[in-house]
Parts: sequence; C-alpha cells; structure tokens
Amino acid sequence: MKKFVTVAALAALVFATAAQAQDSSYPPAYGGESVTKPASEFSFNDTGARGVNPKTGIKFSNVWGDATKGAHGAFFRFDPGFVSKLHSHTYDYYAVVIKGQLENYQPGQKPQKLGPGSYWYQRGKQAHTTSCVSKQACEIYIVQQNKFDAQIPPVTE
Repeated sequence: MKKFVTVAALAALVFATAAQAQDSSYPPAYGGESVTKPASEFSFNDTGARGVNPKTGIKFSNVWGDATKGAHGAFFRFDPGFVSKLHSHTYDYYAVVIKGQLENYQPGQKPQKLGPGSYWYQRGKQAHTTSCVSKQACEIYIVQQNKFDAQIPPVTE
C-alpha cells in the first residue's frame, strides 16, 4: 500500500508540474517562438494614478499579458518627482529598476535609493510609498501573476 501511495503522489507531482509548464499565461509561451521587441515598439498608457503632486503620474506598457486584467510583465514609467500616496496592492509583484532613482518603502522604514539594476519585491496588501527621486523619469519592469491595482487607504491584514 505504501508503494502505491508513493507512486500516486509522484505521478500527481509530475502531472501538476507538466500542466503548470504548459500554462502559457505566466509567463507567456508566444506559441513556442522566441520574441525580440525593441524599446521603440512599446507605447505607454496613463494609469490614471497621481502622486502627492497631482501633476505627476505613472504610465505603463504591457510587454506580455495585460496589467489591467491578469498575469503580466510590464514597464511602468514615473514622472520625475513622483511621490505616491501611501497605498497597497492586492497582489505581490517583482520589480527591477531600468531608469532613474526610485524609493519603495513601508511606513517606518528608511527610504533607500534604487538605481538601474536594483530590485524589489512588493508583498500584496502591504502599505508602502513609491517615489521617483531623480530629475529624469524613472522606469521599472514588473512581473505579476495577477492584475495590477492600488488601494488608498491601504489594505491591512
């Protein structure tokens, strides 16, 4: 009986892993083809989000998937001087800084400047502030398994 349970558990693990590997929604499989896209092919759309200074905002460009609907990889561009209101997101995301100097920090944390090549992981439902502290626009690339959203006031656990 133990042998049967072990074989059944192993088979379930193999089938689950194979099914997950074939899921083309995260990350996309592009029909099995490799993809190359120059920066000039990405167009940015206004998110509607405004900073503490309402003249500053954020734009985004989907690379794969759709940031407004589900799993995605996307560029987010922040106006110079953008400082968000304290907010949270429903879901976790992973970010890499492409351009500029940003800060992403929770209340009580000392902000740390994050330049190109820097990384952060933002846990869902965790209040934080995001700022573009450089004189030039800031840009990040994020990967997220769910749609991107923001809540003000923050959601707490």
